[in-house]
Amino acid sequence: MNPTIATHSAIATPTWPFYGLLISLIALLVGLFFAALCMGSVPLSLQSVWHALIASTPLESESNILWQLRLPRSLLAMLVGIHFALAGLILQAVIRNPLADPSILGVNGGASLAIVLCLLVVDYIQLQVLNLSDATFDFVWLPAVALLGGVLATGLVLKLSWRQQLQPNQLALNGVAIGAVLNALVMWAILAWGGNRTETSLIWLAGSLYGRDFSQLYLLLPWTFVGVVGCFLLLKHLSILQLDSEVAQTLGLNVKRWRLISLFIAVALAASATAVTGPLGFVGLIVPHFAKVLLNRFGLGASLLHLMVVCILSGATLTLAADIASRTLISPLEIPTGTLTTLLGIPILLLLIRRQS
Repeated sequence: MNPTIATHSAIATPTWPFYGLLISLIALLVGLFFAALCMGSVPLSLQSVWHALIASTPLESESNILWQLRLPRSLLAMLVGIHFALAGLILQAVIRNPLADPSILGVNGGASLAIVLCLLVVDYIQLQVLNLSDATFDFVWLPAVALLGGVLATGLVLKLSWRQQLQPNQLALNGVAIGAVLNALVMWAILAWGGNRTETSLIWLAGSLYGRDFSQLYLLLPWTFVGVVGCFLLLKHLSILQLDSEVAQTLGLNVKRWRLISLFIAVALAASATAVTGPLGFVGLIVPHFAKVLLNRFGLGASLLHLMVVCILSGATLTLAADIASRTLISPLEIPTGTLTTLLGIPILLLLIRRQS
């Protein structure tokens, strides 16, 4: 790739076809958002939803369903989709591997193990050491704990792959191996020491938005703001990082520094989302490729600016649609959202591996 073309691809000016694509995606997302507010075990009409949103004296039952359950859950689903989509886009750009996503590089496994161990240790201290009958935990620390676990897991994968010059296949193999070990440790810790947290931990590990409210939404918002702003500030550097290291260095880029910064932002996005909803499998893998297909269909180039914006909207749309399906397919029971995204992602992963080989 020509360095001038690579740099230009990060800052390409939006065109009318791009605006048309954005309008289509926004319209789809808005439609799904209102569908998420209306659909569920207790159906609500669009008129009653709108009345509960804007009326000064809404009906109590409908208002409770909307404000305490469906509204925060739908907003949180969109935020989590944005997190995983941008994390996958950064990892695929930096590592130059179309199969890269947070789960393949061990981020989800590391974050999950860190959170489970944190919860178990807190429970043990409060119940056994402090003799507190009703153990509580300040969930505001969970994203930081998940971030530490994700960083450590990613660092281990990078260390194992360093001698092979971070070759894509080697990174994928090491990441899958480390992720499998971490997931096994998570299940062993839950089953051996889970106690009262066993059922909750298993539901969380499946990737679920059940029972989420505005407290989790407020917890994730600062991470979303920092992560999204960081992604747009990285546009030019990400474009150059897609080149060979030697070429990037001739352009004056400190490859090692910006690669680590980019990976840190990707891990922070994925780990903070994992802390709130659990791992939603393959969202970070699917969305960047889906965004590229959309851009190609609209006759647009592979500009990182275009790709990042489309990933934001596509990630929010995918997870919101998966959440709607998870709570309506077998209503009043629920399917974990992560189960649906994984079932969708596995055939796409196999297709990508076949195309790459």
